[in-house]
Amino acid sequence: MDLRQNGLPRPLVGGTVISAVVALLVALAASCLPGAAKPGPGPSAAQRTRVPVRPPASAGSRTPVTPPGYSPVKPVIDGWFADPMAIKVGGRYYAYGTNNGDATMPVATAPSPAGPWTRSPGDGLARLPSWAEAGRTWAPEVVPPPSGSGTYVLYFSAARRDRDVQCIGVATSTSPAGPFVPVDGPPLVCPLDLGGAIDPSSYIETDGTRYLLYKSDERRTAAIYLVPLTADGLHVNGPAKRILGHDGSEPVLVEAPDLVRRGGEYVLLYSAGWYFRSDYQTRYAVATSLEGPYRKAPRPLQSTGAYGGAVEGPGSADILSDETGDHLVFHGILKHHGGSTVDRGMFVAPLGWDGSRPVVRGVPARFEAERGRLNGCVATLRRPQASGGSAVGPFDRDGCRLDVPVFAPAAGRYSVRIGYANRSGGAAHLELSVNGVADATFPLRETKDADWTSGTVDAVLNAGWNTLSLARIDGQGQVDYLEIR
Repeated sequence: MDLRQNGLPRPLVGGTVISAVVALLVALAASCLPGAAKPGPGPSAAQRTRVPVRPPASAGSRTPVTPPGYSPVKPVIDGWFADPMAIKVGGRYYAYGTNNGDATMPVATAPSPAGPWTRSPGDGLARLPSWAEAGRTWAPEVVPPPSGSGTYVLYFSAARRDRDVQCIGVATSTSPAGPFVPVDGPPLVCPLDLGGAIDPSSYIETDGTRYLLYKSDERRTAAIYLVPLTADGLHVNGPAKRILGHDGSEPVLVEAPDLVRRGGEYVLLYSAGWYFRSDYQTRYAVATSLEGPYRKAPRPLQSTGAYGGAVEGPGSADILSDETGDHLVFHGILKHHGGSTVDRGMFVAPLGWDGSRPVVRGVPARFEAERGRLNGCVATLRRPQASGGSAVGPFDRDGCRLDVPVFAPAAGRYSVRIGYANRSGGAAHLELSVNGVADATFPLRETKDADWTSGTVDAVLNAGWNTLSLARIDGQGQVDYLEIR
């Protein structure tokens, strides 16, 4: 039985002068917006021989406008809004969450993914179906009509009246704000032999075939399943297939699936662990076929540790796509009340793709200096106390330069943390260039013995791969890593 039952209910170039002028005006306007990026070349072929990369697969190219105070590590809904998912309809965004004290399905709206989000009055779900009882209506999934007008379909988890399990129901509405009216009859999905089902998630193939993903709810056998649906999305249209299970590299269990196709592969996001513990996390797996086999990534996409504690227990992630690209909508723990009872708020972060590898803004990404492109006066140095056991240097004469390809999930201003040592006994400075353009001077203060330290400098990066270069101005030192935040 899911422990959540014991507590409160629960991501060209222009060919004419006119075209060039228009492009220039657009670029100047974009540069005034938060997160605007400088143009610059990507990594060279020589750099890719040291750091193999694939071209990023972007879902969009326009830069989203973010409201004042937004941060990918701060909740956009600072209060109970667990298991969130969001869609865009027209010029407005709609988010849906697990039941709280005010609604069976709370709804919030915003003018942009980053907010500001406003909770809608009332309830997004008109009523529960006859087989369900109130109290555990979790993890809603709303699917807009393919044509842009018509019926919106809602999938939700709810507790059965006649036994202690949860099942998945379906409801419809003519408006994204609801109210959604349940489809009469038995649950859409309810595998009693697997302890029921929760966490529904929709996937539609390029040919229009609909599928539903869900988690089987028996703790010992919890897994992610995929089942085909009818063309209207209201009925099961074939047998379910188990596509992902839990293994020893993950805490407790797997749940909260979300499936997309990026970089020519199927990418399955899922959560692992108990939602009320700090080790709850978002992970992912990829496959070349819809039904798998799925290959799990070795490390979490999101975790408390990856965020350095800035977000606790990030999970239940859902991908929101619009003309600006992809955004990860997820929840994090805001407050512990004891046991399995926690408050979870909604977060939104830009999501980028290096092929089929997802990269989330807000999770610091470290790039070891020794994996960059070196030259004759910058060499790899074995340094056991350094990150990765090595550093580069000594930057002891003019012309010494290091080029490091770094990946940014979205265009914008980033904080670049540089780890270094300076045991020369005097001042030292490096010039930081971004995609070939000098951007800032970075001082290396003197360090002692085996000590390493770090400093930060801001840089505006393009979405995807960028080249950060460090060149000697004066003095000498050693560089350990560059970390993008």
